[in-house]
Amino acid sequence: MMPNQRPNSSAPSTTATTHKEETENQQHTNGTKQQQQQQQPPSPKTTNYYTLTPHAATEIHNFKYSGADLSLLYKYILSPLAQFLVDYATPITVAPNTITLFGFGWMMVSYCIIWYYCPNLNEALEGGSGAVPGWIFLFNCIAMLVYQTLDNMDGKQARRTGSSSPLGLLFDHGCDAANSIIGSANWIAAWGYTPSTDFLQCWVMIFFPMGIFYISTWEEFFTGSLILPIVNGPSEGLLFGASLSLITFLVGVEIWHGTELYDAFVAPYVNNDDGFTLPEAIVERIPSNGIRNNDLMLIGGVIFTSIALTALIIKVARQYGAQTLRHMIPYFVFAICTYVPFALDTTIIERNARTYLHLSSVLFVEMVTQLMLDHVTEEKYNPYRIALVPLVLFTFLIVGREVMGVVDMMNDRVVDDYLLSYTVGVTVYLLCKIRILIHELCAELNIWCFDIVTPRNATTTPEKKVN
Repeated sequence: MMPNQRPNSSAPSTTATTHKEETENQQHTNGTKQQQQQQQPPSPKTTNYYTLTPHAATEIHNFKYSGADLSLLYKYILSPLAQFLVDYATPITVAPNTITLFGFGWMMVSYCIIWYYCPNLNEALEGGSGAVPGWIFLFNCIAMLVYQTLDNMDGKQARRTGSSSPLGLLFDHGCDAANSIIGSANWIAAWGYTPSTDFLQCWVMIFFPMGIFYISTWEEFFTGSLILPIVNGPSEGLLFGASLSLITFLVGVEIWHGTELYDAFVAPYVNNDDGFTLPEAIVERIPSNGIRNNDLMLIGGVIFTSIALTALIIKVARQYGAQTLRHMIPYFVFAICTYVPFALDTTIIERNARTYLHLSSVLFVEMVTQLMLDHVTEEKYNPYRIALVPLVLFTFLIVGREVMGVVDMMNDRVVDDYLLSYTVGVTVYLLCKIRILIHELCAELNIWCFDIVTPRNATTTPEKKVN
């Protein structure tokens, strides 16, 4: 196989097929023989879709998922727990996508509660003690754990009922993508970051998790397999995030703005004449009052993930060719254009914190779900996303105003209206796209999205039996 060719996604990788946990972590995708018999072969009528091309409608029937979770936490705790709940607490008539949506609903409720009490994200710190009820962070902790458990259950329920399908994989992937920024926003509130004065930290907390998600999907697009490392976001990452919210509930947000971690682990190596000392270039950048606990933890996370992601990108580029990096274009354009204009004028993010989050979320979900859809259907991915065009234009306008002083029309009201209109427009576009895609996938695969009992076509399709 040439380096620029994608492997056949229906052929699982050797690593995945030899790992026992592969079958435990597949998300609704390894169709059973019974399901394949129920699916009708594509016809000229069924391939005349708006989203799916005739080639995609044909290839989606051949897709088989390949992946594994190497996390020890998943293997010995999370997976057995999810299997127990599926076997003894889940009705056999419940559709896997219903479980996925129910888990995502917990995160949406938590997000809305924190949005109500912390509309600008920093009220937990700026409002003083008691300004924000601590139980909202306890609820977020519980919501994350429930989401994690249900996310592990949906695939097991799919295999239990013989209802695995590519639609399940895409539905699960889309919910995970949307949850990426929901979790980040709630963490920002729990850590008490102020978007205007801590914009870099907020941007890192939003775009590093999304970067991990996008690069993992990009890797799967070319390798045909998703192998989660021994420490990964869905397992250890969500547990870590839940722990942060729990600590904020128990101790208060102020603990993250102390310097206890810096005093214990970094300060002894600053200008240390008796042994190891940090390089002068690093010492010069340390504030005189030290580094806050949340900043120090964030720096450690950035260093760890940057090393891992860089190694992964180099590995895939070497194996499949440097042209694979072209598929990274939309994410890097997206990340740059959501940093530069808001860093140049932090009052924009101060006035539009939630709009910024919502816009970033829908743009990310659009690009990453399209990448996964093209992987499932063996289509070529178009890295030039039209949904990003207004964002690029906005960046040039703000740079022109702040750096060159040549765009006088971009006053505060115009900027706010532009961002709000853009967010509403791209959200409507994404929702319409998702609705059409689900409809077309259900029609092509002859299934329902949230019903595994009722036959899709009672006149031509034998009734689905559930074991």
